[in-house]
Amino acid sequence: MDKKKVLITIAIAVIFALFIGYGIEVFHDSPNVDDFCNPNLYDIKNQSSCEQNNGTWQKYQQLEPKIEGQEGFCQTPEKCYRDYDLIQSGHDKIVFIACIIIGLIAIVAGILLRKEIIGTGFLSGGILVILYGTLRYWRYADEVLKFVLLGIVLAVLIWIGYKKIK
Repeated sequence: MDKKKVLITIAIAVIFALFIGYGIEVFHDSPNVDDFCNPNLYDIKNQSSCEQNNGTWQKYQQLEPKIEGQEGFCQTPEKCYRDYDLIQSGHDKIVFIACIIIGLIAIVAGILLRKEIIGTGFLSGGILVILYGTLRYWRYADEVLKFVLLGIVLAVLIWIGYKKIK
């Protein structure tokens, strides 16, 4: 393959992966942490205002540099981060499932397409989409699921090697 074909193939792969990633976000928005945790708590400068806004007042430790005229800072409640993380994990699971399905379709289409640069671009883009979805959900997946996912990816890559590369 000459340089132009290689560049077009890479461009198709990357733009396809970005298109799918942004497309999923258009139709299924990521949760916003500000919907769960008050972003203004860090601007609060006294304990009573902090507690009125459901924050936890933290006094500065002796070793930390103090801000002039301020005894501590307002900490966001841990519950808001747990709630946000729970919703975020559900969103990332949907992204993961959508990416697996779309990525596999792109890989199969890439193998079936006759035009080499387009087929290889779709195949590579499908792999990138699967990688994107897997990375989004990786921290929430348990160890067995991670092992199975890596095994499936390895099997698909070996299969692609036999089918596509001669």
